[in-house]
Amino acid sequence: MTQSELAAWVRKKFKLRAKPARNTISDIMKNAESIMSASYGDDCQRKPTQVSSPQLEKRLAAWIMDMERRNICLSRELVTMKARELQAHLCDAWDLNFSDGWLTAFMRRHKLRHRVLHGEAASVDPEVVRKDLQEIQQVTDLFAPHDIFNMDETGLCYATAPTRSICSKKMRGVKKKKTRITLAMTANADGTDALPILYLGHAKKPRCFNKKFAKDLGFDYKADKKAWMTRVIFQDWLRGVDQNMRAANRHILLLLDNASSHDSGDLALTNVTLKHLPPNTTAFLQPMDAGIIASFKAAYKKKQLHWVYNKLRDPDAIKHDPYAIDQLQAMRWSEEVWREITGKKTIKNCFRHTGICYLGPKDTPVDTDECSYEDDVEVGDVILRLSTLQV
Repeated sequence: MTQSELAAWVRKKFKLRAKPARNTISDIMKNAESIMSASYGDDCQRKPTQVSSPQLEKRLAAWIMDMERRNICLSRELVTMKARELQAHLCDAWDLNFSDGWLTAFMRRHKLRHRVLHGEAASVDPEVVRKDLQEIQQVTDLFAPHDIFNMDETGLCYATAPTRSICSKKMRGVKKKKTRITLAMTANADGTDALPILYLGHAKKPRCFNKKFAKDLGFDYKADKKAWMTRVIFQDWLRGVDQNMRAANRHILLLLDNASSHDSGDLALTNVTLKHLPPNTTAFLQPMDAGIIASFKAAYKKKQLHWVYNKLRDPDAIKHDPYAIDQLQAMRWSEEVWREITGKKTIKNCFRHTGICYLGPKDTPVDTDECSYEDDVEVGDVILRLSTLQV
C-alpha cells in the first residue's frame, strides 16, 4: 500500500475532512512502534479542551473507574450508553450527541485508552479472480436473482467479552469462554429469502434446552463433537433444502466455498444445483464473506451489549460475569437478528459487491470520497486512533 493509498484509507476510516499530508503519514510510520506501545501519550497529553458538561464527564469517569475496579470489560458502545443515561438526568448536557469524536476527546481528557486485555483474504492474482468471476457469471446468468443462494458457516463465541476495554491503566483480562456454536447461514441474491439458520453445537440436548429437542424449540440444530459442519450433517441439510424447493416448485443455484464438508456425495438432487467457488477466492466472490456475516455479528453484538448494560445498572448483577448467557439465549438472539437482516438491502448489496450476478443498478449510489459526516475528526487525532487499533 502506497502512502497516498494509506492516506485515503485513514481519511475514510477516521472520517477526516481531508487526507493527512504525506509528511504526517511518514512520521506516523517512522514512529509506529512507539505509537502502538501501551504507554504512548501518557506523559504528553494536550491541554484539555473546554468541557461542555463537567458534571456528566465527572460521573462517567467515576463509573468507568468503578467498572475497572470490578474488572468489567467496557466497549466504546457501553460507555456511550452510560453517557446517554447520565444525559437524561443532567440539564447541562442536552446539546451533546455523544459522537465517536466526542468519546475520543473524552478518553483523551481523562487519559483513558482502548486497551487490549491480556479477514480471510489470501494472496491471489487479480487476473485469476477475474477469470473465475466470469465463469461463475456464466452459471448465475441461467438463474433469476431470487433463485441464487449462498451458504456459509461462521463460528459464534456467544458469551465472550470484548478483548479491549476503556480503562485508565492495564487491566487483568478475564478468561476467554470457549462456548461456541457454528451457524450455517443461507440467503438469496435479492435479499428476499433467507433459509432458517442451521445451528451446530457440541451436545445433542444442551442443559439449557431443559430436556427438550431443538425442533420443539423451533430450531434447526445438529450436534457434533467439535460443533463443526461435517459431510453427513451437510448432506442431511442439503437433502432437506432440495425437498423444500421441490415442494415449492423452485429450482435454485446454491453457491458454496470449497470446504471438504461441502460434499454432496451421491445425493440425487432434483431442484438444487451446486456451484463451488474456486479455492482462495471466497473472500472476493462469496457474498456471505462480503459483509452479510459481519452485519449479522455486529447486530448480535449490539443485542449483547444492551443485555450487558442493563445488567451493569444493577450493582448486584455485577458480582457475576455480565456477559454470561447460555446457548439457548444466543440462538434466540441469532433468530431475531437473522429476521431483522432478511429483506433489507444489506444482503442484496453484498451479492452486488462480489459481482457474481447482475442485480440491476445500485439503489442508492454513494460517492465514498465525498461522504459528509456529522462529526469530523481532526488530523491530530489520527495518531490516537491508530494506537487503539489491534494489529
